[in-house]
Amino acid sequence: MPSQKLKFTLPYCALVGLLATPAVAQDAVRVSGFGTVSVIDSGTEDFGFKYDLSKEGLYGESSLKPGSALGLQLNATITDNIDAVVQGILQDRIENDLDKSITWAFLRYKFSPNLSFRVGRIASPLYMLSEYRDVGFAYLWTKPITDFYSAIPVSSINGADVAYRYSLGDGILETRFFGGQTDISIETINDPYEVTLGPMFGTKVTYEVDDWYFSGSATTTKVKEGDPSVSITSDLSDIPDFLWPTLPTMLDDFGFVDTRISYYSLGTAYESGNWNVQAELSYTDTDWPFFPDLAAGYTSVGRVFNRFTVFGFLSKAKSVGEYYETPPPPATSLAIPEIAGAFNLIDQNLKARIVNQETLGIGLRYDVNANVALKGQMERTWLLDDRIGGWSTTVRGLTAPVPDYIDTYSVSLSFVF
Repeated sequence: MPSQKLKFTLPYCALVGLLATPAVAQDAVRVSGFGTVSVIDSGTEDFGFKYDLSKEGLYGESSLKPGSALGLQLNATITDNIDAVVQGILQDRIENDLDKSITWAFLRYKFSPNLSFRVGRIASPLYMLSEYRDVGFAYLWTKPITDFYSAIPVSSINGADVAYRYSLGDGILETRFFGGQTDISIETINDPYEVTLGPMFGTKVTYEVDDWYFSGSATTTKVKEGDPSVSITSDLSDIPDFLWPTLPTMLDDFGFVDTRISYYSLGTAYESGNWNVQAELSYTDTDWPFFPDLAAGYTSVGRVFNRFTVFGFLSKAKSVGEYYETPPPPATSLAIPEIAGAFNLIDQNLKARIVNQETLGIGLRYDVNANVALKGQMERTWLLDDRIGGWSTTVRGLTAPVPDYIDTYSVSLSFVF
C-alpha cells in the first residue's frame, strides 16, 4: 500500500543517503547525545498521570519510565550544500520498536544560507519545543508542562519541509512549510491503538530579536488509519435497529478515519542573564466525539541565582465548544442489561474525555556544570467540574469519585554530551 511505502522509505532516506556516500570525511561526522533520568510520582488508584498519549499512566506510584530517555544524534556533512541527520531515542512507550525509536532521519539541502529543504523523518514544527521536546537539559522543568503537552502525541513526521530565513528589522524571521504523515500510538481504557495521520500540512513562523523569541503555527491533517473507539463499539453492530434506532447514526459519528484535526499554537520566550520567561497557547479543533476541541496554555517564569534557577508556572487545559450527547436507546431497551451497559459505557467514556484542569507548579534547577542539570519540581493540578480527561483512567475510574486535586512530584538529572 502507498502508506506503507511512505512509512518505510522516508524515515531511512537520510541514513541510506549517508551510507551510500563514501566521500563523507571522518571529520565531517559529529556524534552527540542527551539523556534524562527522571522519577515521577503522581496519580491515584483510579486516575493515572498522563505524561503523553503514547505512554502508560502512573496510578499512585513512582516510576522512572515516563520521563526517562536516552538519545543519540549523528550529523554528517556530505557536501557543502548537503548534510544528513539521524537521531534515535530510547524511552518507554506503549508500543515500542526500532521504527518508533528513530525520531529524526533526514537529508537537508541548502540552496543558500537562508533557504533549506529537508526530506525524511523530521521534527513536527507544531510547538516551541518541537526540536528538543525530549532533551530535558534544554528547558527549566523536569518535563514538558503536562496540561499543554500531554495531549500532543505527534513528535515527528515522515515527509518534507522547506524553510526560509531573512532579516526583518533587528531580528530574524523564519517561515517554514511542511507536509507528510505520521504514525502514533494512543492509550485507551482498554488497549492501545495505532493511528496514522495524513496527509499533514502546516506552516510555522518564528521571529528572533534580541532576547525575545516568538512563534506561531497552523497544522491540519486527517486520520488515515486506526480507530480507537472500536474497543467499546465493536459489539454494538449486532444490536437490532428497533432496539436502538439511533445507534447506526451514533456509530457513524464515532468513526475516526477521515476525521479532520487542526492544531494552532502561539508562543513567546524571553531569556536574559537572570530571567527566563516562556508562554504558549494552543487550540485543537477536531470533529471526533471522543476528543472535544481543546484549548491549553501556560506561563513559566524562572529567576537565575548563579548555578541555581528558581521557577514556577501556571497552566490550564479545557475542552471547549459543544460536547457530544450520546443518543439513548428507548426506555424499554434500557431495561435490557446488555444494552443499558453498552450505553452507560459509551456515555461514561465520552464524558471521561472532557478536560478542565489547572496546575500550579514550582521547582528548582541546579546546573552542575555546562552539560548536566539536576531538577526538582512539585505541582498541584485541580480537576474542575469533576472532569478527568487530562488523566488516564481505569474502567472503575469512569464512575469513581473525582478528587479535588492531584499532586505530582518529579526529580530529574538531565545531561548532554
